[in-house]
Amino acid sequence: MVVAARLRTERLTLDPATPGDLDEIFEIARDKKSIEDFQHAAEGIQDVRAWFDPSLEDPLNLVWIIRKDGRAIGLFDLYFGAEYSQTADNVCRVGYFVSHREHRKGYATEALAAVADWVFSETAATRIEAGVTLRNTASFRVLERVGFVREKVAPGSWAWRGEVHDSAYYCLTKGSAAQAARNLG
Repeated sequence: MVVAARLRTERLTLDPATPGDLDEIFEIARDKKSIEDFQHAAEGIQDVRAWFDPSLEDPLNLVWIIRKDGRAIGLFDLYFGAEYSQTADNVCRVGYFVSHREHRKGYATEALAAVADWVFSETAATRIEAGVTLRNTASFRVLERVGFVREKVAPGSWAWRGEVHDSAYYCLTKGSAAQAARNLG
């Protein structure tokens, strides 16, 4: 069983999510500019609870709260299972969002790099996958800065907010993680 650990970076703390974090994350997630391209727009607190509940019950689903100076600025989700590949073992997928007020400050990149390092050093995972719509260029940059490589584009693969979107799928493998860490340093 894998348990989310508290992760610290130069500027951030990633804390395992608890039910007490629901309201704080809802305040971020109900702003559509912040939740852009995540799984679901948060229409109500029940949407945020749906992100949290699996992490409280399913040891394959981990959720962290991204904090800056003690206050929540985003959410990071990791699930031990493939996003798009046929890989059966030692793979996980990630998703994240940061408050739009904190965009363009490198926080998503910093959080993703910390989680990738933790995954490869503390779990059996050797591959991390991520899917993002083609219009979300900011997430492309985050993934690529950390060392993720685009593996494929899937036309019409994601229905979201009543629209169908094309997606790009990225991966980072354990062997490439050391280079990615050097790139961030």
